[in-house]
Amino acid sequence: MNDTSGRDTPHHIRLLVDHVPSMLAYWDRDLRCRFANRAYERWFGVNPDSLIGTSIKDLLGPKLFALNEPYIRAALRGEEQLFERVVPGADGVNRCSLATYVPDVVDGEVLGFIAHVTEVTKLKEVEAALRVEALQRENAMAKLRESRDALVEAQRLGRVGNWEWDVASDITIWSEELYRIFGLDRTRTPPSSTELSELYRQGSWEQLQSAVSNTLRTGMSYILELEYVRADRLTGWLEARGEAVRDESGKISKLRGTVLDTTERHRMEEIRVKAQTSEAASRNKTQLLSRVSHELRTPLNAILGFAQLCEMDKALDEKHRLWAASIAGAGRHMLEVVEEVLDLAAADSGRIVVQDVDVALNAILKDSLAQAARAAAASGIELCGEAWDAMPTYVRGDAKRLRQVIDNLLSNAIKYSLPGGRVDVSASRVGDNVEISVKDCGPGLSSEQLERMFVPFDRLGAETTAIPGTGLGLALAKTLVELMHGRLRVESTPAVGSTFIVSLRMALPPG
Repeated sequence: MNDTSGRDTPHHIRLLVDHVPSMLAYWDRDLRCRFANRAYERWFGVNPDSLIGTSIKDLLGPKLFALNEPYIRAALRGEEQLFERVVPGADGVNRCSLATYVPDVVDGEVLGFIAHVTEVTKLKEVEAALRVEALQRENAMAKLRESRDALVEAQRLGRVGNWEWDVASDITIWSEELYRIFGLDRTRTPPSSTELSELYRQGSWEQLQSAVSNTLRTGMSYILELEYVRADRLTGWLEARGEAVRDESGKISKLRGTVLDTTERHRMEEIRVKAQTSEAASRNKTQLLSRVSHELRTPLNAILGFAQLCEMDKALDEKHRLWAASIAGAGRHMLEVVEEVLDLAAADSGRIVVQDVDVALNAILKDSLAQAARAAAASGIELCGEAWDAMPTYVRGDAKRLRQVIDNLLSNAIKYSLPGGRVDVSASRVGDNVEISVKDCGPGLSSEQLERMFVPFDRLGAETTAIPGTGLGLALAKTLVELMHGRLRVESTPAVGSTFIVSLRMALPPG
């Protein structure tokens, strides 16, 4: 066998180089080609043999040469270069390339450089696709984080948490809000069964255990109202929901559920029930007194009639006529109470009739002040009002009922003001309304008393004093003002006094 390895080596090298897809060429220091492989034919459409002696500037063209020249000059200085470039081909296809210029240095002198240019178009396409995918993943993760944050915020606002329990591993997961509801540190693991039992009232814990056992056994979901005890010992109520999760074989593998804090709802319900109970009790009391009052009216009229006859009977001596006057005074007071009870009962049942007409407020205030003057003088109270004739004022309402309201407010102001004090009555326009103010210099009211101000029969502690009253006047006054589409409110400062304000719709003077 003949040994042809030495003879065939250049041939084999050329064969290998021509089949390399990358462009390989040698350029001398005059920038002329001394060798080029077949890849140049595919990239530039020229025969590599014809490139021998050709200038690199002529091959690349002025524009591409200008881009590559800094790398070429650096390679001729003995510096290896690595850079990327888009190379336009003769076939009109732009190819992304990775170019390497390796200087040919002999005895310290650069004779030229080897150019190795590899097409990386596919790699660039993959790289771009990966960048797009990475961006999409980043956007998806951002949206996932936003969704998670939105879920956490929604759970916080709604006071609802969620949980999941893996039966086989006995691993439980809690949401942040669930930790917050129970007042626990969310950096710790969810509580164990023993710890969890301490977060519920005994009866509620037993209900929850029974429901969970039933769900594990039957797969049926549950909804429970439970009373819980936070870690800080504050108590509350929650709505617990749970359901089973089955694996592919149909076996129950997990339990999951939600916990809704219903403490505020329970408290509101308790307040509503108490209010309804209180209203019902007040209504029943009013109805009872209304019936009793109806029964009292006839005998009271008889008592008053006979007392008046005794007062007028000249045959009786002065002492007996004074007794008769006392009887008549007490009877009139009782009759006023009866009338108030009947009015309040009628208002509560919607049977009271209130007119909606233009009313001259000035005349009503003058008459009420004149009637109250004697009681004010007897109590040592200065009664002060404005010059009502100076500016006539009209409001919408019922003259009789408005007079009843003003009389009641004046009577209370005089009764509760300290001797030597003063009661001021004023009226002013506020927007489309007229506000009538009755200000006293009494002991004032606490915030707790203000809340009970208009509760029928509640005298706010005055029942222990010598001040007469039934606790019906203000409740009736408020009802009458509201029937006239107005509002009665009170402003008070303890040890200073109170101001009762009636707000009614303003009316235009007639004519």
